[in-house]
Amino acid sequence: MLFTMGKNYYEILGITKSATNDEIKKAYKRMALKYHPDKNDHPQAAEAFQEVAAAFEILSNKEKREIYDNYGEEGLKSNGSDQPNYGQTSSDMLPFMCAVGGTVLFAFAAFKTFQFFTKKKDTGDDNDSSSE
Repeated sequence: MLFTMGKNYYEILGITKSATNDEIKKAYKRMALKYHPDKNDHPQAAEAFQEVAAAFEILSNKEKREIYDNYGEEGLKSNGSDQPNYGQTSSDMLPFMCAVGGTVLFAFAAFKTFQFFTKKKDTGDDNDSSSE
């Protein structure tokens, strides 16, 4: 399941997906020499060099390469996790949170209303003038 969205680090280095670590290193050295800003005065050479360095960083690291192969560039941003990050509120969670909050607020209001109407009235001498 290779995602084609985002950058293709294999194409950037000019290698295949089955490349070994030695092939990755050789391709990186070749492309780094080609696009290094000190060696190449093309206006986009620096940008290409940064892409080559990023591709090498991902593909030379076994764990990052596995995540990239399975989930693409987006997988690297989310650390290869299919699970959403529940530490941050997303827009699709807002209705749920409002419903839960509203339910809790309603339950509290209902409880306080119940307490108010079931409270025993004082039988003291407030305005009891029937004994006159």
